[in-house]
Amino acid sequence: MPPKKGDPEQTVCEKILVEASRIYDARDGEEDSKDLKSYAEFLSRQDAFYKHIPKDLMERAINLRPPRDRITCLLIGNHSAGKSSFTNWYVGEKIQNESVAIETAGITIVRRGRSRTTWKGPQTMSAFPHLENMTKIDGVVDFLTTEFSTSVEKNFPLVEFIDTPGLTDGTLKYPFDVDQVIYELAEHATMIMVFLDPIGKALVSRCMNVVERLAFKHAAKMSYYLTKFDTAGDEVDRTNVVSQIVQELQGRMRATHALKLHTMFLPERATEEVNRVLPNKINELCQNIQREIDSRVQDVLDNLSKDCQALSAIVDEKVKRNKNCVNHNRYASVWYAVLSFLFIVTLSVLAYWALLNYGDTDVGGFCSSVPEPAAQRLPDGELVQEVSEGKARASLYCSLL
Repeated sequence: MPPKKGDPEQTVCEKILVEASRIYDARDGEEDSKDLKSYAEFLSRQDAFYKHIPKDLMERAINLRPPRDRITCLLIGNHSAGKSSFTNWYVGEKIQNESVAIETAGITIVRRGRSRTTWKGPQTMSAFPHLENMTKIDGVVDFLTTEFSTSVEKNFPLVEFIDTPGLTDGTLKYPFDVDQVIYELAEHATMIMVFLDPIGKALVSRCMNVVERLAFKHAAKMSYYLTKFDTAGDEVDRTNVVSQIVQELQGRMRATHALKLHTMFLPERATEEVNRVLPNKINELCQNIQREIDSRVQDVLDNLSKDCQALSAIVDEKVKRNKNCVNHNRYASVWYAVLSFLFIVTLSVLAYWALLNYGDTDVGGFCSSVPEPAAQRLPDGELVQEVSEGKARASLYCSLL
């Protein structure tokens, strides 16, 4: 969909993702929309050729879904780990409330839109059908919102953040099963960012249990960040905090060879000296997001090519089988006409033969004898003409009679 007048110019990646999404699903409200989704639905109908199409091609057509036009970054971590602060920093606008107290009690999706607006749970679920399984979790829809921002900072037009409640121990009760919601959201996330607070809250058991379960299934998506590193004390304290968290993570992860704990903090909130001395991987995080966007573009183009090839193969197979059926039907029609003609001729001959045989008559006079004239002279000299019965006509037809 082309940008409206006044909208900032789209990047190449954004144009590719938006156009690919439009190719899959036009969303123009037309009854006869010409997109891959409509073609796939038409070709996957159970017609006369359905059973003859290769199973892998048919499954690809049935399961064809439009790609999302941006990557999804799922933010999880303990309470007050800076998830909302990072989201606001990346967007360049205050979308989420920031506080030491628990501010994020629900699930918030932050993405770019044409205007600054907020959607509640029902509207969010209607707009994002891939999250429909979340409706099975009691209470989550009432605490689900989508925040739209017009910001074009960094790569925000191609990124959506999902901010989740901070995980804490103790008597705090959530209005829904937050662990199960995180597991469900992780299925659709491109990146899972684990934010850990260095001020004694990173090692809460609930947070570590969720991280351990996610790492078992989504290890390739996950990255770990020790946030607010500028507030972790002196060098000795920072070293101890990093060692403790890494040891805890290593004790819970299967594949620890690729485990990296990145330190980060918001540069605008630190002094010049802190920015100069302390290692800050926040820019590296932004680069990781950029790499995921580039990877998403390649994956979308690759899937687009494979889906088009699959649909083309289904069309070719159906056209081929249809031609074979047409030729078969034409051949059968010719033989039907020939056999029908022979049957009618044979039946007519047999009927005629039966009429002659049982009626003892030659209706057409084909087998009657031919009279032969003869002349005789009487004694008185008068010439008399006599007609004598000649021989019967000899033929196969007369012999049958």
